[in-house]
Parts: sequence; structure tokens; C-alpha cells
Amino acid sequence: MSKKVIIPNGILTLAESKAECPECDRQIPFDEIENKWVKQKKHIMRMKCKCKRFIGITTDMRGDFIAFSLK
Repeated sequence: MSKKVIIPNGILTLAESKAECPECDRQIPFDEIENKWVKQKKHIMRMKCKCKRFIGITTDMRGDFIAFSLK
């Protein structure tokens, strides 16, 4: 979901970035991902979802998080 904010020189659009677990379709909020993402040196990380499965998380060129299955 995005929110538009009017600023002096135009409009700023804020978007909440979420990743969706490919196994249980749970939306993983930005807050859960961001703390771990900042510590990563690579552009990919491994994370355990609440469904007890490991998933990979990366970003696209817009900066949105994308989750994928690690099988």
C-alpha cells in the first residue's frame, strides 16, 4: 500500500515493502526483514519464516523485497 505526501516541489510517494513467503503466502513485513538486511554484505539473505521453512530474500531494482523458495 502506498501513501502520497505533498511536498513543496511535488508529490512524494511512500510505499511499504513486503516479501511474501512462497510456502505459506504470509506477508513478511519490512520491520522483520530490514534489521537483518542491514547487516548483510551480500544482495541475498536467508531467513526463517514463521511456517518453519527457510526462504531467500533479495531486492529488485526498485528496492522492493522479493522472497523465493530455497529447495
